[in-house]
Amino acid sequence: MIIQSQEALADLFGVSRITVQEWQTRPGFPVRKVGAAFDAYEYVAAEVIAWYVAWKAAERGESPADRLARVKADAIEMDNAERRGQLIPAEQLEPKLRAAFTAARERWLDAVPRLARELPADLDGREQQLQAEFEAFLHRLADWAKADTMDEDGE
Repeated sequence: MIIQSQEALADLFGVSRITVQEWQTRPGFPVRKVGAAFDAYEYVAAEVIAWYVAWKAAERGESPADRLARVKADAIEMDNAERRGQLIPAEQLEPKLRAAFTAARERWLDAVPRLARELPADLDGREQQLQAEFEAFLHRLADWAKADTMDEDGE
């Protein structure tokens, strides 16, 4: 794909036109056509992307071969950790967590009558109120991934 202006290239990368101008001063930056004051520059998108990836990898001191070696080493480490029992596959962990959460939920709900007896006697519907509060809390706990966006009613 041919990109026909600094502005279009900047949009492709999500940077400013000034950033593109700065990149052009770096060694090896691929420019297909250099424009004069009002002429368009031209770039081949794949060449610029390849240059950018190589430049960023060089900044980290990591060649493509280094990255491949690192990724392979990470995979071997994960395999070793799994064999040692340090990693548990999600399909084995989920049923155990579900059972633990269900047991915890039941114990919390079993506490409602005991806690209701400890509230002042002049509170009408105290057991129902506690039951509703516990249910709302457990609902929010069940949707913990969305907890930051929920209000107090769990919505």
